[in-house]
Amino acid sequence: MRPLNRHIWRLFYLLLPALAWAQGPQLTTISDTVYRADGTPAQGTLLISWPEFITAASQAVAAGSNAVILGTGGSLYVQLAPNAGATPANTVYTVVYQLDDNSSPPRYSRYSAALHVDYPL
Repeated sequence: MRPLNRHIWRLFYLLLPALAWAQGPQLTTISDTVYRADGTPAQGTLLISWPEFITAASQAVAAGSNAVILGTGGSLYVQLAPNAGATPANTVYTVVYQLDDNSSPPRYSRYSAALHVDYPL
């Protein structure tokens, strides 16, 4: 092996752990159906936001937000960093429901790691 190729491989092996670390925290999938109070499937957008926190696996999560459009029949699919055992304690995701019928103002909910709804739709 030529010396230049050897140096490139050494650099690759030195950077490999950094690349693995830079991928971010492992995500958990939330897949469900969102219904309106009358039992019909909801349509619209969920605005999900969160503060910065450290996961139980010691992975940093930057503060951020995500707009999720509900699919056909109210289907919801989103991936988020798990907040069970996060630091600071009691880190929650805040969700603003902007449903397409505009019959009421947006609804706000806070979700913990178990995705317990504090405020019903």
